Amino acid sequence: METPDCSARDVKYWWFKDKTSYPEHFFSVDINSAYPTALKNVGAITPQTFDFLQKGIDKIDRLRCVGMLATQKGIYHYEDGKLVDFEVDTSDYSGWFFMCCVIIGEVMDLCKRRYRDQVLHYWVDGIALTDDPWDCLCYIEHLGYQSKIEVIENCKLKNGWLSYTKDGKKKYLHLPRRVDITDEEVKRFISGHNGVFK
Repeated sequence: METPDCSARDVKYWWFKDKTSYPEHFFSVDINSAYPTALKNVGAITPQTFDFLQKGIDKIDRLRCVGMLATQKGIYHYEDGKLVDFEVDTSDYSGWFFMCCVIIGEVMDLCKRRYRDQVLHYWVDGIALTDDPWDCLCYIEHLGYQSKIEVIENCKLKNGWLSYTKDGKKKYLHLPRRVDITDEEVKRFISGHNGVFK
């Protein structure tokens, strides 16, 4: 199969309401093995490979396997001890990783529209809901993605951070904010690097 023409610019990883408070308790519907499932659903990996990713390796290694599709490294070029150029070497397979991200983002957007009054936010492959999450779980599974319901407790929003308890463990999530940057600000930033990044 040909590598999809997808990049980080095509991806929508998250959506948050502009909120000043959160309920203390709510639910999250999370997709199990979201990116491997996306690869399987489009035929990029066989059911046997998917099964191996599920049962043959630990979760952290599974995350690394899919993440490695999008590896990139920075290459710094120096002359006489001064940085003169910088380039990024990106994996030829990165389109597969970003395609997975796009697909899962589309699933989250579908849920956001379907359950609009209940949705607090979504973050990668999990969507936070104020009401009964069972219909949302069934909808996501109908789309071909096995999911689970998680209960979020003791949630507090302070200084742009959510702190909460999930599965008995304390968790933290920084709420991203859109920051509009003008062309002039970008030019000032770049010129502050002595013209290296022209």
